[in-house]
Parts: sequence; structure tokens; C-alpha cells
Amino acid sequence: MKLAKLQRQWVLLNTLVIVPWISCQRLDAHRSSHRNAEFPAVRPRRAVSFRNDDTRRVGLFGDFDSAEVDYNPSPSRARFGFNRDFYFDYSRDLPATTTRRSLPLVRERPRNNEAAGGEEFSYREKDKNGPSNWDKIAPQCGGKYQSPIMLNTSSALFVRNKRPLQLVGQTNLPQSIRLQNDGHSAKFTYNWRNGERPYLRGGPLKTKYFFEQFHFHWGSNSSVGSEHVLDFHRYPMELHLLFYNSLYSSFEDARNEVDGLVVVGLFYELYEVNDEPLNTWTRFLQEIVNPESEYTIQFIDTFPLYDLIGDVEWPYFSYEGSLTTPPCLETVTWIVSAKPLLITPREIREFRKIRSRSGPMVNNYRPVQKLYNRRVYRY
Repeated sequence: MKLAKLQRQWVLLNTLVIVPWISCQRLDAHRSSHRNAEFPAVRPRRAVSFRNDDTRRVGLFGDFDSAEVDYNPSPSRARFGFNRDFYFDYSRDLPATTTRRSLPLVRERPRNNEAAGGEEFSYREKDKNGPSNWDKIAPQCGGKYQSPIMLNTSSALFVRNKRPLQLVGQTNLPQSIRLQNDGHSAKFTYNWRNGERPYLRGGPLKTKYFFEQFHFHWGSNSSVGSEHVLDFHRYPMELHLLFYNSLYSSFEDARNEVDGLVVVGLFYELYEVNDEPLNTWTRFLQEIVNPESEYTIQFIDTFPLYDLIGDVEWPYFSYEGSLTTPPCLETVTWIVSAKPLLITPREIREFRKIRSRSGPMVNNYRPVQKLYNRRVYRY
């Protein structure tokens, strides 16, 4: 009887343990053989940012299985969902190999580097290429940010909280000075040693601007000559000092940029108390009387910018404008002194002796241009 009892217990054990185990094994084998058809494996989602692969777009009808989706967006991205069309951060989401496209400026300006066809311009109104036709030579000359303009003390906006305007290095001496009769003016270009080029900063300027050259505009008599007109008064001569933005490698690179150039303008008025020379550098003008002539002022005779304009402590006007000759690039911040410099009648006669290819170089100033909606500030 004991033997029969043991046999019954063995059969019960097989029924409760071994048979269910065998069934489970058969079921696993059945599932394995039909996995691809009936039981596709669930792949985990990859938490990968858009920034790792910018070649795919995930929109309303995008392929979420093949695109790389950011399932852990930042709060700002979560606000707009996963569609990048609603939120895009240029500094963060562009791939490293993508070239950043400059955002359009508030004021788009055409950028012709030179007058169309290389045509020569003229200051004589009766000539084919006179001032009223400069826009046919260079289209920007017909723009709405042209210079020179009428400056009016009463209508200019006075700036109370202002930074001082500084010309750093104005006592530095150049290695030499290149003096040119370029057919339109007398131009002085300094040759500097490394690190000695003067620069302008402060006032309305956000960065520093390196000095490039200066030139003059004058009239045939003392009633005309300056390009800007201050309180309805035109001076006999005007000096322009050109500077370029230090963010660019050269004047040529900066001249086409919206913030590329600064021109400092200073008027001259006649000093007729006596005829003793006030500006000794005018003695070099006799070397460039002939058209297209040049002269190099050697180091022993060079002079710093301080000898030309003195301390930069005068009140001034500032506005956005252009170069006053073709191509009339509208990339200039103008700073025009309200305090004139002095010149003697003898010294200004040296300027009137200079000749261009069409005759005496006089009245080389552009007529004043419309202000349009620009603001003029007074410092």
C-alpha cells in the first residue's frame, strides 16, 4: 500500500509541475517563430536632440520613426511642442557646419563699391556728370541718407548724458605722409608704424575707429566752399577726416558696412587780423598743383593730427549719412564740429592754385541733400 501511495504522489507531482513547464516552453517557441509577423518588438525611443541631425524636419506629417526627436525639450521648446517651425534658436539649433546668414538690417542699403562704369564725376552742375546726375553714375547717390546736409542748432536734438569724444594718439608722428592731387581734392594719407595709428572713440560711437586720411573742400571765394551748412552759413573751407571701424581689417573692408565709417568734419573761417601762417603744413600744397600729382612728406617734416585740429573739445553735431562723392556709400556716421578752425587768406589761396584736368580745382563741394526722416543730434 505504501508503494501504491508513492506512485500516486509521483503522478500528481508530474501533473502540477512538469507538465505546465513543458507547456510554457512550447508557448515561447511558438512566439519566437512568429515574432516578426505577429509580435513586433517595441523599440525604445531615442532621446536625441534636433541639434544632432539637422537634415530631417519633423512637421505635421513627419516620419517620427526615422527622424530624431527631442523627447525632453526645454521649457521654452515644450511650450510649442516638437515642431521646430514654431521655435528655433539660431545660436543653439544650427549645426556647426551651417553658415549663419546675417539677419536683415532695419535699413537695407545697396552696396556698389564704385561708380557704375567707372565714370568720372564732376562738381560743375552744367556737366553731364554733375552733382544732380551722380545717381546715374552711382545709384546710392540718390538715396535718403545722403550728405552733406543743413545743420540747424535750434532743431537738433540735444544730448545731455554723453560720453566724451576722444582722439587717441593724435600726437603720434607717422613715418611719412603721402600727399595727393586726386583730381577732386588735396588728400593726406599717413604711413603709420604698427600700433601707432590714432583712433576715435566715445561720443555717439559704440566701438573705436581707426584714422585713414583727411582731405579738403573749398570754394573760389570766401562765401562758398564748405559742404555742410551751419545755421544757414557756408564757410570758405571744410576739412574731412576719415576713420574706419576697428572691427574690420581695412578701410576698403569697412566702407561697405552699415557701421563701417566715421567722418569728422571741421569748418575753416578766415583769420584776417594778420597774414602770419597758422597752418604750416599748407606749404606742401605747392608740390601737387598739377593734376594727378603726388608728393611724399618725409619723417623730418611730418606733423601729427594735433597740429591740424588741436584738442577734441568742441561741441558737435552727429547724424547718419554718406560719403559726399560717388559712390556715395550710406555707411557714415558724421561728426561735424560747431567750432570752426582758422586759416589765413594766403593759406587758402594755396588751395585755389591746385588744378584738376578740367581747370582750377575750386568749388569742389556737393550741394546739400534732403534730410528726410533722419535725426540730427547736438553734443
